[in-house]
Amino acid sequence: MNKLIKTIRYILLIAVILISTARCKDSYLEVQDPNSISEANFPTTLTQANLLVASVYGVQHHWGFYGHYWLGYGMYCLDHTIDLQWRGDDSWIGICTGLAQATDGKLQSQWKALYRGIYYANSAIEGMNKYRAIAPVAEKQKIDFFEGEATFLRGFYLWHLQSFYGQPNLDGMGVPIIKSVPTSIVSMSVPRATTQNTYQAIISDFKRAAGLLKGQTDIHRATEWSAKAALAKTYLFAGKNDSAKIYLEDCINNSGKSLVSFNAYKNMFNGNTQYEYNTESFYEIGNLGDPVNGNSYGSPMTGSTTSMLYAPFYVAADGSRTAMSYSNQYLHDRNLPRFGYNDVPPLTQLEGSGTAWNLKQSYIDQQNSRRLNAGKQSDGPDPRLWVSALQPLFDSVKIAGVYRKVAQAEFGKWYTLDPATLNFPGTFYGWGARKYQYLDGTLLETRNVAGYNFYFIRLPDIYLMYAEILSSTNPTLALEYINKVHRRAYGYAPNVVSPVDYKSLTDRTKAPAEDHLANNPLLYERWAELFGEARWWEDVRRLNLGSKEAAFYKEVAGGKGKITWRNEHYAMPIPSIEFESNTDPGMKQNPGY
Repeated sequence: MNKLIKTIRYILLIAVILISTARCKDSYLEVQDPNSISEANFPTTLTQANLLVASVYGVQHHWGFYGHYWLGYGMYCLDHTIDLQWRGDDSWIGICTGLAQATDGKLQSQWKALYRGIYYANSAIEGMNKYRAIAPVAEKQKIDFFEGEATFLRGFYLWHLQSFYGQPNLDGMGVPIIKSVPTSIVSMSVPRATTQNTYQAIISDFKRAAGLLKGQTDIHRATEWSAKAALAKTYLFAGKNDSAKIYLEDCINNSGKSLVSFNAYKNMFNGNTQYEYNTESFYEIGNLGDPVNGNSYGSPMTGSTTSMLYAPFYVAADGSRTAMSYSNQYLHDRNLPRFGYNDVPPLTQLEGSGTAWNLKQSYIDQQNSRRLNAGKQSDGPDPRLWVSALQPLFDSVKIAGVYRKVAQAEFGKWYTLDPATLNFPGTFYGWGARKYQYLDGTLLETRNVAGYNFYFIRLPDIYLMYAEILSSTNPTLALEYINKVHRRAYGYAPNVVSPVDYKSLTDRTKAPAEDHLANNPLLYERWAELFGEARWWEDVRRLNLGSKEAAFYKEVAGGKGKITWRNEHYAMPIPSIEFESNTDPGMKQNPGY
């Protein structure tokens, strides 16, 4: 996959050429020139077939998807991973507060990118079927792998479309399902399937992919276990628990996957290749930073620019806060007490005068003890807080080869707050997001294209889905799988009883008493373990938690935006431009937009 990623910028150009010529019948395309790309002679080799599949992988890096938009303009706003440092964009605030607008471009690029991925997948699948007719027998398995990868990715893109634009209720409106390359404008007019049928289409793709990918061992590409893990998850979301249970048990017992150490878990989200493609990952989007040719404002690219929006601040040599990129966003303060962190904000712990401001030594000692003894203090936070967040004035980032302390999200000196931001020293925390963050310099050093991998499904997700299915029929075993995830987070062996084990499915968690996760270890572990990985919103939708989440997070942008829940907000508005080209009567806008 690493080799593929390096060539994606060229592969996407080839794919665009293919798309523009694939159905054209002009006579000049009938000339058989072996050095040109045409419907008549592509693909004719395994290398050319690989290019088609690589283009499907390439869409993962698209500007409208994980290349930029998916987190900071989408999932992180919807699930309140972040709050807004930049308060000058009312539509952006609206995404966070339940008032998304159909005309907002931040919610449109995802649609175009994901359907491009489906188009490329369909083109690749058709290409594989065509190449089979002329390929040597010895290449059959490789062609199966290529078709399996393209089919997996088609389901993968459809999953994300459904998670963003489809209604969560099974009898609601899903998204249009396209399983062949359109041959005309008319054939591109497709109705919305029901949510249930959308999931069924995803299940069909993942199931076929699992069969085609048997024997695929390249962990940098989709494998049989990528497909089976995704299949288990889709069955759960489709309300087919019996089928989900079969695939979950298969993944647990036969995939060879195991939980990595806590140290590896902490270091697997920031581009350190030593910890990526590890033993608990079923599928991840592989990224490479590109300090030479990085393209921060569009495709093609080999990595992602998404952390431009939530890059942290650091304390510069002169004591001022300095942004590491745009730094429009920071960790929502309400996530701290949910992790069990209840200490006072740092700006209440200052001593000194003029420019010689310092933190009180007692506070420094307290915080260092919290970090050193993470998980061992009854009044301390969940250790995953420091996997997910950057603590101002204690965590560091590398700037031009020198480590600098992280600062609170703000502008000016680290020990002052601008009243215009509506933040106050006695209540403001302003921690940075740590997952999917470039920590080894400013993003400008990589031309804003960073190389942290994004995870789709990890073994903890499998364990917790399995626990959910077992919770009503075998609560003891369900609790054991919850505790496997919990133990690893606290530094204990996952499969051995530990002092931190939950004692029941309603045991107390680290969440505040008023939080709906306070006595729900299953949901709490899903939230804490997968925090910042763009997965929590899927569960909020599926379990109808929107109003409870709104009540917990309350507001954004320093109080400028009060979160007002409405069920229509579970599904983002479909771009208006779609209705100009898709004229099918069954193509309808989501209610409320």
